[in-house]
Amino acid sequence: MRKFIIKVLITVAALYILFEFTLGPKLDFYSDKINYIADQKKRVEIKEKILIEMEKATEKEKYFTESEREIVSNFIKKIFLELK
Repeated sequence: MRKFIIKVLITVAALYILFEFTLGPKLDFYSDKINYIADQKKRVEIKEKILIEMEKATEKEKYFTESEREIVSNFIKKIFLELK
């Protein structure tokens, strides 16, 4: 029984190593391609959403509320002071 278990373990290890050297790199290659395509689709969706929001923003008369204007203005002034 002990010999059988040892033979099974050696066979499984050999098959795993064989798989990693033969089919493993191909599977990784195709997996990377699939992920790249999925990322491209996400980028297109994000770009479309940004363009829609920009279009909505250009239709508005005022972009910021009074409090938002004050905060952004103070922030920009602080940046200019640090840059001088």
